[in-house]
Amino acid sequence: MLADLIFTTPAIEAILADEAEWQLMLDFEAALATAQAAVGEIPESAAASIRAVCAEGDWDLEAVRQQTLLAGNPAIPMVSALRARVADRDAEAAPYVHRGATSQDVIDTVLMGQLRMAIALLLSDLHQLTDLLTRLANAHVHTPMMGRTLLQQALPITFGQKATAWLDGLVRQKGKLQQLAGEVIVLQLGGPVGTGDSFGEHQKTISETMADALNLGSPTHAWHTQRDRVADLAGAFGTINGLLGKLATDVVLLMQTEVGEVREGAADGKGGSSSMPHKRNPVSSTFMVAIAHRTPALVATLLSTMLQPHERAAGPWHAEWAVVRELLRLTAANLHHANDLISSLEIDTARMKSQLG
Repeated sequence: MLADLIFTTPAIEAILADEAEWQLMLDFEAALATAQAAVGEIPESAAASIRAVCAEGDWDLEAVRQQTLLAGNPAIPMVSALRARVADRDAEAAPYVHRGATSQDVIDTVLMGQLRMAIALLLSDLHQLTDLLTRLANAHVHTPMMGRTLLQQALPITFGQKATAWLDGLVRQKGKLQQLAGEVIVLQLGGPVGTGDSFGEHQKTISETMADALNLGSPTHAWHTQRDRVADLAGAFGTINGLLGKLATDVVLLMQTEVGEVREGAADGKGGSSSMPHKRNPVSSTFMVAIAHRTPALVATLLSTMLQPHERAAGPWHAEWAVVRELLRLTAANLHHANDLISSLEIDTARMKSQLG
C-alpha cells in the first residue's frame, strides 16, 4: 500500500526484518550449544562447530519461508538447514544441534529478543517526547486559553496545564514500560512439553547461561501456554497509543479554522488539500488518531490468544506472531509522529487570548 510508511518506521522495520529474525534464531542455537557444552552435556568441539556455522551468512531465507508453509513454523526448517551445514563441517557435531529444545523455545526467544530491542527504541522516543512536552509546558505556564468541557467553552486554563496533562500519562507509561521490560523479557526454554527435562540435570544452569548470553531474563518455568507476559506488553503498547491518540485529538480540535489556537509546523507539501489550496490540514495528528483507532483490536486479539490449551497450542500461539509485530510497528510510528508534531507545533497565543471573551 502506498500509505504504508505512515504506519511504521525504518528503525522498527530493521528490528523486525526477516534477516534480523533469522540471526536471532541462530543466536539461540549458538547460545544453547555453548551452555550445554559448559556443563558437559555436549562436547565443546560440537559447540564450537555449531557456533561457527551460526556465524556464517548466505542462508536461503526464501526456502525457509516456503518450507514453513509445510512445517508449521520457521524454526523447523531453520534447524534442518543448520544441522545440514554443521554436518558438512563436522559430522559428529550435527546430532547436538538444537538438542533438547523445541520449536517454540526458539520462536518465543526470538520474539523476546525483538521486543527487547523494540522497547529500547520506544523508550528512547518516549523520552524524547516527554522532554519536548516538558519544555512546551514550561514555556506556556502563563499562556491563558479557554478550557473546554463537552466540546463547549468552560473556564480559563493555561496552555501549560494542557501540555502538562498530555505529559502526565506518558511519564507514567514510560515508567511502567521500563518496569515491564525488566520483568517480562525472558528466555523460553522448556523442551517438548515445557518441563525442561530434555535438558537433563543441568537445565537451570543451561537456562541461566543462555539468558545471560542473549541479554534476557531467566524465568523460573517455561511459559509455552502462559502468555501473560505478551498480554502485559500488549496492554502497555495499547495504553501508550491511547494517550497519543488523545493528545492528537486535542491538536486536531485546536487546529480547526473556527478555533485556530495551534497549528502543525509547516513543511513543503505538508497539510495541503488536493482540491482546496487555502486549507492547512492536520497531518501528523491525523496519523496518530488513525493509529490509536487501530491498536485496541490488536490488544484484544492478544488477550484472546491467552486461551491456549494444555502444554502447547494449535492456533492461538501462531495468531500472536504477526499481531505483536504489527502492534510494535504502530507504536513506533505513533511515537515518531508525536515527536514530529510536538517539536514543530505552532502556538497562537494571541488567538488563545482572544477566545477568553
